[in-house]
Amino acid sequence: MVSKEALLPRLRQTPLFSAWPEKVMLPLLAQSRPLVLAAGEILFAEGGQAQSFYFLATGRVDLIAAAATGQEKIVEIIQPDDLFAEAVAFLGGRYPVTAQAEGVATVLEIPLDLFVESLEQHPLLMRQMLARLSMRLHFLVKELRHLSVESAEQRLVGYLLDLCPVLNDPARIELPGKKAAVAARLGLTPETLSRVLARLRKAELLTVDRRLISIPNPLALRRWVEGR
Repeated sequence: MVSKEALLPRLRQTPLFSAWPEKVMLPLLAQSRPLVLAAGEILFAEGGQAQSFYFLATGRVDLIAAAATGQEKIVEIIQPDDLFAEAVAFLGGRYPVTAQAEGVATVLEIPLDLFVESLEQHPLLMRQMLARLSMRLHFLVKELRHLSVESAEQRLVGYLLDLCPVLNDPARIELPGKKAAVAARLGLTPETLSRVLARLRKAELLTVDRRLISIPNPLALRRWVEGR
């Protein structure tokens, strides 16, 4: 298991905790605890009473929302060094989604009560938190637009380009989850995702090796989807 002390430098790299002074950060870390999740284990369920938020140390975690039809949709795939569920401190104390480990994962469980107390005592940190929540709102509005008006090709290509470090050079990226999870994240069926990938391979815009995707010219990929 990853120690809390080893996670401290990684926590300090997150936008939320980058400005936290050590005298405020250390008491919060002291009350936090690492947890190891088995593959498929539920960390928290939608609607459940929230007492903590989390930092992902290893593995991947899917955030899943239930639709009115009863179906479930992956709204985000959490990557190592990501914080998640911190917004629940301002949402009435209940989780708006379900968090499930894709494989074995390690998370740091951070207590919400001490976190909120620290924010209340340090207005600058509160402003930083509000800025982070504004960024999350912008992200969710962007995702809603993608799912409502964009084609399958536009959704997948936009997602792949977002994963590219730069657009001017060849890129080799790893899908953050299984293809079925990525398809659900994009509002597609696995079959549709496979068909779009096949079209992109046929157009020689990328190659696929399981979860590894090589894009020789990201700008050409963007031009291809804009032309469609």
